[in-house]
Amino acid sequence: LRLRQGEGRSRAGGPERYAQRLLQLRELQEQRERAAAACRERVAARRRVGEERQARGQAEWAAFQARKKAVALSSLGRRLGGREAAAQAVGRIQARERDKERQVCEARVENIKLKHEIQHLETILKAQGELVEGQHFMDFEHMKKENQKHSKKIDDLNDEILKLKKKVSNAVHILSQFREKLHFVEAENQGRKAELMDIERVLSRKRDILTKSKQARDRLRRENLKLQQKRGLLGNEILLRDFEEKVDTVELLSRRLETLKCHHASLILTCRGIQKKIKEANSSFLA
Repeated sequence: LRLRQGEGRSRAGGPERYAQRLLQLRELQEQRERAAAACRERVAARRRVGEERQARGQAEWAAFQARKKAVALSSLGRRLGGREAAAQAVGRIQARERDKERQVCEARVENIKLKHEIQHLETILKAQGELVEGQHFMDFEHMKKENQKHSKKIDDLNDEILKLKKKVSNAVHILSQFREKLHFVEAENQGRKAELMDIERVLSRKRDILTKSKQARDRLRRENLKLQQKRGLLGNEILLRDFEEKVDTVELLSRRLETLKCHHASLILTCRGIQKKIKEANSSFLA
């Protein structure tokens, strides 16, 4: 109960604290804008002063380099045996000095930039530390809502996981049954293959016997055909009977032919007698 009362109080005071933090944020933004304007003015003034100092420094540095070059030429000219050799040596030395001076200037500028960046980051961290206190309550409420959503999602995912586990167990059971059936079918297939090999061997032997039988049958057919050609009509009652019938028919037809010839001859003689009588009758009628 105390925890719930504390949560209720914190919820009731949350909007007021949020409004206060917003006012503080606006004031800080205004202060930052004023400070930025003043800073820009100071930067412009310091930039002008720096440019003036840089111009004076460059002039003094050029005068110093010229003076140093003159002294070096006078001192090295005696040692190196000539003004040209001394001028070359002094030029190399001054070139190295210019490079070192340039590197030192770049390092100083980089150091100044890093210092300003550190100060800027410290200011940002301080401002964020003040804002974090006001955002804790809002973050807590948001996290509670997100936690509730995630808990619901977790429950749904747990239900789905249970369903998937059941499906997987069923699939594993079915797969084990299929494996057992597969082993049984493979064993049966091996037995059938052995039987098939035996049948193929028997079939090959029977094929050889059948081939030999066909060859013997063809040989006997050829021999039978030769014998039939040699014997002619002997031993074939049907052909003999047909031949006898044809012979009888030929004799009968020949006798009928002779009879018809005789009848035809008698008819010719009769026709001739009738024609003769007709001629005689015509001649007597005309006379």
